[in-house]
Amino acid sequence: MIDQQPKEEDRLSMLTDDILLSILARVDVRTAARTSVLSTQWRRLPWLLPEISINAKKFLPVPGQNPIEAKNMEEAMASLTKATRSFLVNRHRETSIFTLHLKIYPINTFLCEVGPLVSDTVESGLLKELDLAILDKIGLWESNFEEEDMLQRAQNIDNFFSIYPIVLHCLTRLSLYNVRIDKLDMHHLLFESCKQLKHLGLSRCDTGDHSLFTIDAPNSKLCVLELTNCRFERLELVCLPKLEKLRWDTWVSDNVPLTFDFIPSLRELEFVYDATFGQRELKLSELLHGTTCIHTLTLDFVGKCKL
Repeated sequence: MIDQQPKEEDRLSMLTDDILLSILARVDVRTAARTSVLSTQWRRLPWLLPEISINAKKFLPVPGQNPIEAKNMEEAMASLTKATRSFLVNRHRETSIFTLHLKIYPINTFLCEVGPLVSDTVESGLLKELDLAILDKIGLWESNFEEEDMLQRAQNIDNFFSIYPIVLHCLTRLSLYNVRIDKLDMHHLLFESCKQLKHLGLSRCDTGDHSLFTIDAPNSKLCVLELTNCRFERLELVCLPKLEKLRWDTWVSDNVPLTFDFIPSLRELEFVYDATFGQRELKLSELLHGTTCIHTLTLDFVGKCKL
């Protein structure tokens, strides 16, 4: 008589969809998509995820390259476009995406494919919030600002939002890198058209060499503003009633780079400043002039600073 061995219990299949989706949320989109071949139960799960992150950097054939070669950016965007189409087009019409984190390179050929995919998803009501980062080919701390590149990137971004304006309706977070924002109607775009924008990050951006950037947006919902290595001679915050946090990492102004007017909700300030490269001595009292309700102040200063 042959002994009957008890079948090994498949505990994974006993898990509910909620638990399995929680597991999938912790892996990248490639891995999540591949799980669809595991079983009938897993086949539909990747397209039920409420939060999706698709990052062009993850598709680069040569990770860590700086600057990134054009052909490698194109290859990454081709893979990103394919992944975006898979997750947005194949999605069940009764399930929505709460947040789509999308990091792309501004290559017009691929923006013309990604744009309609995102636009259709927004129009169908399936996408609630969009976190969009428009990446750059060089590292954040690359020293050279190439004027022609900055202008071209500004034009590409302007074209993208002009062709697909519905994307702005659910844009809650936007990150821009290496852009001449004075060549766009940036104030109208960010603080009037993007009615749901709550988090804005500008890295290596400027409004022309050492010039003024004024924000006067009484209807804006912006809560967080992050600036990194931007070349504004001065930032004038005239009116941002919802702004709660400002972080400014490295500026190049020889003067106090910041003024506050009506910013009643501002509670948190973070400054990174290096005064060892010839800039004048900075007085912290001047930097904080106009603030009234700060409860968290973070300073990372190198060089001369006076209270």
